[in-house]
Amino acid sequence: MSAPLIDAIVKADATEQRQVAADALAAFAKSEGLVKSVAIIDSLSPLLENKKSVPHREGALLALASLANAFGQAGEPFLIPQMPKVFELYSDKMVVVRQAAEVASKAVMALPTRYAVRLLLPVIFHAIKESKWHSKIGALDILSGLTFSAPQQISAALSDIIPIVSETMWDSKPEVRDQATKTITDCFNVVGNPDLMSSIPYLVGCINRPEEAADCIHQLAATTFVTTVEEPTLAIMCPLLVRGLAE
Repeated sequence: MSAPLIDAIVKADATEQRQVAADALAAFAKSEGLVKSVAIIDSLSPLLENKKSVPHREGALLALASLANAFGQAGEPFLIPQMPKVFELYSDKMVVVRQAAEVASKAVMALPTRYAVRLLLPVIFHAIKESKWHSKIGALDILSGLTFSAPQQISAALSDIIPIVSETMWDSKPEVRDQATKTITDCFNVVGNPDLMSSIPYLVGCINRPEEAADCIHQLAATTFVTTVEEPTLAIMCPLLVRGLAE
């Protein structure tokens, strides 16, 4: 029964019609129940990988977004595994596919409970490190979003996040550098140590401009830490201190 609905998605004449067909597929899937709909989700993978057909790629992305909206958090275990392909399509040659990839990623990444963040980070890290520049920006933007939806979990993972995002701040593409700077700032802001907040611009600045490390260390040395210094704060400060001591 789902095959005609998928055909309707890929055979639609324009994005608007494809979206209507994707919503119809999601409504049918929800009526069938999630367990029976796993096969529908899996059937979208070949469409995402179809390099010869824009309607297939765009349609599959719109379908993922509609399925995410239909099933909510219950669909998380089945939709999240599609994210590596979605991030890859952020760098598609066709604008409509890139736009659909953004729609799909934001719909799917809005699903996870905060307890699943640790499992999602490797997917995001892979996209940041291995993908083309559009995909890097998309993954960094999703990571920024998690700082607002799951700040405690991002704070606990800063020791893993900071080295990867910091490296991206020196990317050859200025658009990637700008997004990486925004993302690292968002990540630093989740620490919640009031004694450190005024130093965050200096900390971000010295990652972009290593020659400013000494000045940043002096800024930190002049800071009186009243609040207990915990692991997230150390995850921010230690790389800077190691660099300063090495120099």
